Amino acid sequence: MRINPNISSMETYVPGRTIKGAIKLSSNENPLGPSPLALAAIKDSLSEIHSYPDGACVELRSKLGELWKLDADNILVANGSDELLVLLAAALINSSCNAVGARQTFSQYRYAVRLFGGEMREKPLISGFYDFSGMLDLINSNTRLIFLCNPNNPTGTYRNSRELEAFLRKIPAGIVVALDEAYADFADANDFPDSRRLLVEFPNLLILRTFSKIYGLAGLRVGYAVARQELISGLAKASMPFNVNSLAQVAAHAALADTEHRESTLKLVHTEKRFLEAELNKRGIFNFPTQANFICFGLEWEISEIWEWIARKGIALRGLQSFGLPKMARYTLGSRVNNQTLIKILDELSTR
Repeated sequence: MRINPNISSMETYVPGRTIKGAIKLSSNENPLGPSPLALAAIKDSLSEIHSYPDGACVELRSKLGELWKLDADNILVANGSDELLVLLAAALINSSCNAVGARQTFSQYRYAVRLFGGEMREKPLISGFYDFSGMLDLINSNTRLIFLCNPNNPTGTYRNSRELEAFLRKIPAGIVVALDEAYADFADANDFPDSRRLLVEFPNLLILRTFSKIYGLAGLRVGYAVARQELISGLAKASMPFNVNSLAQVAAHAALADTEHRESTLKLVHTEKRFLEAELNKRGIFNFPTQANFICFGLEWEISEIWEWIARKGIALRGLQSFGLPKMARYTLGSRVNNQTLIKILDELSTR
């Protein structure tokens, strides 16, 4: 049996893990759980699961179109943002093409490109931030796709509106820029980019969003892309039929209407971000300024050496050795009790 070398050469994706008795704060999930309206919508729709789902996600795309002030044909809903990354690569990448991105960012960009035999050209971050100048140097005549994660996973850092616009103006029109905004809902910086406005100015821009984070629907796998109709139509042709299940569709539609759940989530994340940043800074523990629902901090030890010890104390966080950051950890902002537990563990660790 011969496995396609594009696949056999890949590293297996390692998700955030946990152990029995530890609070899982390694995957950037919503600490409040799913929207109550989403749960009610699922319950009301259970008797219909004998039928195939709406293959075009018409109602959900229509609702998203209202929110983005765009036609529904500018939107494609998929089985999580991961599927959209694969669709992008399927539509744009082959063995003679390359994509450009950062080294310390979401690994599924690299996976999608290599799946179709393309070259992933990566530039290391500079002090935790995207190196736009260095990325421009990686672009050549074979570049078809650029990946940006803003705020970046796993650092939580961002490039502001001025920086991003200056970068986009230097990208050739034939190259698609995929701007992954999985964590943009949590951004509270005044100069965070307005992607709705950018879509008007840059026709080669595609925005990726997810229902996994602020809407608390990670287990249902719902993501969507926003771009010009020509690009969306091309991606839709590459997608599998009935790829978004019926319960995921009704839950996502209901979650969009649950402004109370959204505001409660934002209040918790922003409050706990300030608390945890202050506590880490007080102890001299380096942390990147974050615009996401997680915080990335550094320790004296490689996280792989102390991960289990920390987990047995009650918190499962994410070590970042696979990102090339062996002494950094990513921690999902949880409740005040969760965050106080983390600080207590770090205090114990310092005297270990």
